[in-house]
Amino acid sequence: MDTKKMFQEYVLNTYKRVGPVFVKGKGSWLWDETGKKYLDLFPGWGVSILGHAHPRIAEVIAQQAKKLIHLPNNLYQAEQALLAKEIVQSSFPAKVFFANSGAEAVEGAIKLSRLYGRATHRYEIITMRNSFHGRTFGAMSATGQAKYKDPFKPILPSFIEAEFNNFNDLVAKLTEKTIAVLMEPIQGEGGINIASQEYIKEVKEFCERNSLLFIFDEVQTGMGRTGKLFAFQHYGVIPDIMLLSKGLGAGVPISAIVAGPKVYDLISPGMHASTFGGGPLVTKTSLETFKIIKEEKLLKNAERMGKYLTDRLEAFKKKFNFIKEIRSVGLMVGMELTCDSFPVFSAALDKGLIVNSTHQTVLRIMPALNVTRAEIDKGMTILGDVLAGVVAR
Repeated sequence: MDTKKMFQEYVLNTYKRVGPVFVKGKGSWLWDETGKKYLDLFPGWGVSILGHAHPRIAEVIAQQAKKLIHLPNNLYQAEQALLAKEIVQSSFPAKVFFANSGAEAVEGAIKLSRLYGRATHRYEIITMRNSFHGRTFGAMSATGQAKYKDPFKPILPSFIEAEFNNFNDLVAKLTEKTIAVLMEPIQGEGGINIASQEYIKEVKEFCERNSLLFIFDEVQTGMGRTGKLFAFQHYGVIPDIMLLSKGLGAGVPISAIVAGPKVYDLISPGMHASTFGGGPLVTKTSLETFKIIKEEKLLKNAERMGKYLTDRLEAFKKKFNFIKEIRSVGLMVGMELTCDSFPVFSAALDKGLIVNSTHQTVLRIMPALNVTRAEIDKGMTILGDVLAGVVAR
């Protein structure tokens, strides 16, 4: 069976696929069809926060699949209600809508902002340059990177870009039509750009003064990635809407709109829906993910291992002059180079290490929350060899 040939013949060409054909995983490790072992320090773009094939996740999926996989959302089921309760009690007073992907959550937030602004005829949303919010048309239009939008112009209007971490620029973009500010507290695909404490507090106060919604896209930062369960908890502010996905299901497709009291009573039956959103299988799996994070003390591990990983990368920065900067919060780490990062990613993959190349010059490393010190040491040994090869070239 020639898997790569079948991809070329039958699968739409939407990804730049590289590397071997993978057949199994366990923890932070993957195996290809030849039996070669790879250390995965970027499992599923941050989706597989518990690594691959966590035994408790595998067990809960198997058990729930024997009981009930899907149920339409006009009927009641306990798992969805329990997960909504868990999310709200772990974050802030809110009500929750479940969907399947981060982009869907963003689309729902856009609709909620339209409802919030309907009485005052406001509908514009300020978003951030270098942001990434998804590939569906509304989410793509909100994304602050031209390369994703230009092939599909004309994009949807009413999204105004401001410079990230520049409060004066944000203020300058306010119009009588503005209804919300949508941002990632840490831009992931944009290169691990971290919002400052001062900036977030200024934006929050700005939103309050101008009756704007403050929407936090925590699709990538949520579920312990930053060493806290949600990134907003680093800043001492509460968003009006928080968006979750990726790690929420530790591998199964699920997302959530966590809508605070300003907006949760604005929506009524028939105004928004998702056929597959919040089914029993994925919500039960997500509930188990919350339990594992707590019981295995993974927030503390993310904090400790994130610092250890960052320290190892800072040592590389002192050694190699083409490393410009290390940016990190918890296990969300970016290493910016003065050269193209893709060849570094590619060489690491050849040597059995999976990281990510993003924003042209950034290596993004986001291990599973249960990554060990030994696994980080192994990964840094491989990466060090690759970086030395850059010098040799």
